[in-house]
Amino acid sequence: MNIKQWLKGTSTALAVCFAMAATAQNTESPYSSYLFAFFSNNSPYGEQIRYAVSDDGFNYTSLNDGRPVVASDSIALKKSIRDPYICRGKDGKTFYIVLTDMRSDEGWQSNDGLILMKSTDLIHWQHTAIDFPTRFPNLIGFDRKNLHAVWAPQLIWDEKAGKYMIYYSIGRHDWEYPTDDPRFNQPYFKIFYSYVNEDFTDVTEPKLLFDFGKAAIDGDIIYDEKNDEYVLFFKDEGRSVMNKGFRTRQGVMRATSKNLTGPYKIEWRHVHKEGQFPVEGSSVFPLIGSDEYILMYDCYAQGFYQFCKSTDLKNFTFVQNTKTEGNFTPRHGSVMHITKAERERLEAWSALSLAVNELRHRSTPTLTLKQLEQRPALIKEAETVLATSADVKTLKKMTKKLEM
Repeated sequence: MNIKQWLKGTSTALAVCFAMAATAQNTESPYSSYLFAFFSNNSPYGEQIRYAVSDDGFNYTSLNDGRPVVASDSIALKKSIRDPYICRGKDGKTFYIVLTDMRSDEGWQSNDGLILMKSTDLIHWQHTAIDFPTRFPNLIGFDRKNLHAVWAPQLIWDEKAGKYMIYYSIGRHDWEYPTDDPRFNQPYFKIFYSYVNEDFTDVTEPKLLFDFGKAAIDGDIIYDEKNDEYVLFFKDEGRSVMNKGFRTRQGVMRATSKNLTGPYKIEWRHVHKEGQFPVEGSSVFPLIGSDEYILMYDCYAQGFYQFCKSTDLKNFTFVQNTKTEGNFTPRHGSVMHITKAERERLEAWSALSLAVNELRHRSTPTLTLKQLEQRPALIKEAETVLATSADVKTLKKMTKKLEM
């Protein structure tokens, strides 16, 4: 299966994907909930798309009991995914997810591509995996041997180009630089961008979007309507080094530009809550019906997600740490607004998925002979409904049918 809500009332439809989506306003919103798309850990089972929903944007409940909502082996060349970025299209009814095509147990230098996904119901997805060395065989430095990684893609609508712009971090072995420890070099990541075709199945040749001077990953762009500028949030990646007199420490930083494709002016400070631990995967989205924005990021070594808020996209105050425990263990994900009807559809799909799983694993002694005979056909029927239907009544009817 598988948002930064687009700007309402602005001519810049840059909204489109939470980054695209941008100004929080006090006008009545058609949205009532938040949908969090994420992966959960570094195992192949964990590296799959999961969903959670929230009423307030800070506290989330997993759908499908924390189980995957899209199987990675059906969409990814590596059979695993990371860093899902989910958003609503500028038409208001199409959804997009872009992901890192990566399997971490093959190593942090094993990733050479990304995944494009498109849906009209948040449940059933068209998907295309793009391997950069194969897609761009003549692009110097992007060959299999030299390419270090293609990480954390995100999406935004470029009003001037009339296309979706996808941006992502690229690392190459020939860009590595020395650190304070002479034993180690640091992979040098820069943020690149491409445009996606109308079918959402291909991307154009990568172009440089942002060069921090040292490693920068996890870009997240949002349009600041008040100041008529784009704000790029990013992580200063890797081992701590001095960068133009600034000490990096794997934190969230800001850069701004009047143009989507740059150049971006760096603000030499960290905007997240001070701490002695690294963070990654920052995502900014507006609170529904408010002029406030939420900055969330993954405190991946601490066991929680951290949430801060702001009214100006510049100064953020700490709100809370949301524990990642039980069936809610998010890693580097993103949030979008959803309507009441969209939430009901997701919850109905989740309920049927859980009912199928429960019936499949129900112990034999709890079933009559007739129920045992009926079980295979019922499960097959329910799986067909899950794979083909997004109608709430149909999903609920099938869930009821599975009750034995």
